[in-house]
Amino acid sequence: MPNEEQEIVKRAAGGDVDAFRYLISKYANAVYAVALNRLGQRSDAEDAAQEAFIKAWYNLTRLNEPGKFGSWLMRIVRNTAEDWWRKYGRLRDGQLEEGLFFVTHSTEEEVLQRERDRAVRTALKQLDEKYRIVAILYFISGFTIKEIAEFLHVTVSAAESRLRRAKDKLKKELFDLAEQTLGNQKLGEVFEQKVVKRIVGISCINFPVKNVEVSFQWYVQHLGCKPVREPIRFKEGTNAIIQLGENGPNVFLLEEVERTPLHFSRNGVPASLFELKTDDIESFYAQLQEDGVQVSERYDNAPCSKYFDVVDPDGNTITVAEWYKN
Repeated sequence: MPNEEQEIVKRAAGGDVDAFRYLISKYANAVYAVALNRLGQRSDAEDAAQEAFIKAWYNLTRLNEPGKFGSWLMRIVRNTAEDWWRKYGRLRDGQLEEGLFFVTHSTEEEVLQRERDRAVRTALKQLDEKYRIVAILYFISGFTIKEIAEFLHVTVSAAESRLRRAKDKLKKELFDLAEQTLGNQKLGEVFEQKVVKRIVGISCINFPVKNVEVSFQWYVQHLGCKPVREPIRFKEGTNAIIQLGENGPNVFLLEEVERTPLHFSRNGVPASLFELKTDDIESFYAQLQEDGVQVSERYDNAPCSKYFDVVDPDGNTITVAEWYKN
């Protein structure tokens, strides 16, 4: 694994969701391919792939060698898929079944496509597992043969040999057909968003503030947060609720006379309270400067994101980031 990716793994282990998003984007289809090889059903494989990434997120601090992230993730998804099979798979009618293939053609074309799909299913089921997994990874993951070898924790020559063997057994026509059929089922940004949403899907975060009205207006006006509940004054004090980002968690703004400062750190270094995503960081930055909001310099942390920090009325730091798209 390149040193650059090892650093990304380290940042993710420190709680950097942006860094973990990059890893999801890179490995999603490889993880899905492994799950699909075991479970057969596309929906089951996608669910198992999500679970594997969630497990990886919560256990990253246990990974002592960031350079072995791929093979470590491979073991997680294999175990997850096996657990899934024991719980639900026995109810399925075998691996690589009808549910694996989705047909969107007209009636006449649908019949022909089903015949092709059935031929591919039958051929893949007849392959030994070690050949089938390399083939499915080749069709779906988008990895080079070297990356497939690293992911499976085998030598490049072994991966090449197994892929050749799969090609020989499937024959050229079936191999090309399988590549086309499975290649059309790659996961995309929606899968990535689902995993990230589960990671950050906290129902409500409590923020003590000096003045609820001031903080409420500041977050809505300057950061574009959604007003969930306007400031209300109760006997116990004033509070309000805002939502971070389009689908982010809610934040409960609570006015406190003797406010307890919020302090977050990452690897011993002061960190922001949270990160907000933007699709146009240049315009966002310029607007905040025009509004007189305190902002830091802009940073380019390729291949993860471009970002800058902003300070709220209580002196808390928030990161605004624009993520790179692969």
